[in-house]
Amino acid sequence: MTGVNLAALVRNYTRTNSTTLPDSEIVLLANVVKDEFAPQIMEADEDLFGVPATRDLVASSSSDFGLREYSLPEDALAVKAVEAKLDGTNWAHLTEFDLTGYRRVSDESTVLSEFSNNEGEAKFDIFRKSLWIYSGAISAGTGTLKIWYIAYPADITAATLALTTDISIDPSNVTSALPRNFHELWARRIAILWKSNREKPIPLTEREQVFDRDFKKQMSAIRNANKERDNVATLPSDTWMQN
Repeated sequence: MTGVNLAALVRNYTRTNSTTLPDSEIVLLANVVKDEFAPQIMEADEDLFGVPATRDLVASSSSDFGLREYSLPEDALAVKAVEAKLDGTNWAHLTEFDLTGYRRVSDESTVLSEFSNNEGEAKFDIFRKSLWIYSGAISAGTGTLKIWYIAYPADITAATLALTTDISIDPSNVTSALPRNFHELWARRIAILWKSNREKPIPLTEREQVFDRDFKKQMSAIRNANKERDNVATLPSDTWMQN
């Protein structure tokens, strides 16, 4: 569906026009619905919104375990895998573990005595929206920490609603978009929210009342789908670099 058609369909479902339902309100509701859809779609196909990203490792310090904390990208839904050149040269796959199973203090000397930089022995934990590395001593390096993560699809804007191209096309090489088979449901859900939020709520149509059923059908349609992403970008070295 094109951006023009998405806006037109929303107004058709709500029996409005560009005056009674301006683009700005459609955009607001559309992004709310998009973020509502994303985690559910991810459950059916976790790789659909996948993005690889890298950033610089900071050298660990015997006096500051906090240097092992790396905030996750703001659009991250989930982390799929982590790799790092902990010694500055050799890539290693980090396996996930949970702090509750560690049962030791998290100071630098204890971590160094319990973990190493060897494949399978270096670990990571996700805590307070950050990635924490449990390993041997970490060497500083450019682009030496890499994560494969699932990102929220990009927000739409007023300009999106003027597009005559399909809005299932990724808007950039480092962002994704909602799949085409969810576009009608997208418009329908926007209409449901708009009707429900009126001072005097508007009754839903029969089609709107079976939204949940139809959404589950589309979830089944994309389950286990195999999609590839090749994302490349250049960002400042102190931020995640999607590649």
